[in-house]
Amino acid sequence: MGKNRRPTLSDVAEQVGVTKMTVSRYLNNPQKVAKKTGEQIQIALDDIGYIPNRVPDILSNRASRTIGVVLPSFNHPVFQQVIAGIEAVTDECGYQVMVAHCGYDEKLEEQRIESLLSFNVDGLILSEHGHTERTLKMLKVAGVPFVEIMKHTNGESFSVGIDNRLAAFSMVSLMIERGYRNLVCLSVKKGIGTPDKLQGYLDAMEENAFTPRSLTAKAESSVSLARKMTRKVLERYPETDAFFCTDDELAAGVLLECQHKGLDVPQEIGIAGIHALDIGQSMMPRLASVVTPDRETGENAARSLISELQGVAFSAEPLDFTLDAGASLLAETQE
Repeated sequence: MGKNRRPTLSDVAEQVGVTKMTVSRYLNNPQKVAKKTGEQIQIALDDIGYIPNRVPDILSNRASRTIGVVLPSFNHPVFQQVIAGIEAVTDECGYQVMVAHCGYDEKLEEQRIESLLSFNVDGLILSEHGHTERTLKMLKVAGVPFVEIMKHTNGESFSVGIDNRLAAFSMVSLMIERGYRNLVCLSVKKGIGTPDKLQGYLDAMEENAFTPRSLTAKAESSVSLARKMTRKVLERYPETDAFFCTDDELAAGVLLECQHKGLDVPQEIGIAGIHALDIGQSMMPRLASVVTPDRETGENAARSLISELQGVAFSAEPLDFTLDAGASLLAETQE
């Protein structure tokens, strides 16, 4: 069975009794068409189910008014907030968003970027900061602006996010102030800013002359994974009195495993994470966490990219974060 014929501008024009040029003008600049005529055109568009054909604009090298976004995960709540922030701005500015998933894989990211560039997107928002040589070459050849998100850097590319190293350092320092001494860091390679967060943990431990211990899994973060990691840590380092986790899903898993083992949180074990996810904020005791501006990250990334497309400068300052001590840390230092 062949495809149904898509309605054309001529079909709309014929139904309204105007020229095809008038319909085209209404679609591109509604304010340039008489109000009554515009209302009639819109009724006809809705009635026949007209779908705009943007191929001619793309082929003529005019802006596609589309922004490509490549994310490592569709499941993580952080990226759900990021997308919400991006779309809030693109909707306001008249841009469409094409979203692709790369699963924390540089080669897959390369394929996704190639695909998005083939659709002539005006710009890209990328969530990973490590790219293949071919990806960098494609971005250079295409000449489209791109923004990297989820951490702030002072590199050649524009980036939007918090200082992950400082965020981790600040939370671990708070844990030490609350009296914890044998802190272990749990992290995942397929995570948000993991190397920087791990380095922040190491900085805080070394500054206080404590022995750093960490366990990193190759997978993405999950509650079940964190429970297994917690068991391994407690078997290997029974003196552990606190866990700093690079993601709240890990922290939630630590809390559940500690409760399963009958350990008192926060008296025997302190726990803290990053991103203040709903799962951690809903648990008892409520998890301590770094509150990150995820929606704002998406909004600022979209605004910075659209500003660049319009030739307008945009601030590149790191976004702010706050520390929430929750109820999973001691209320005051206990020596």
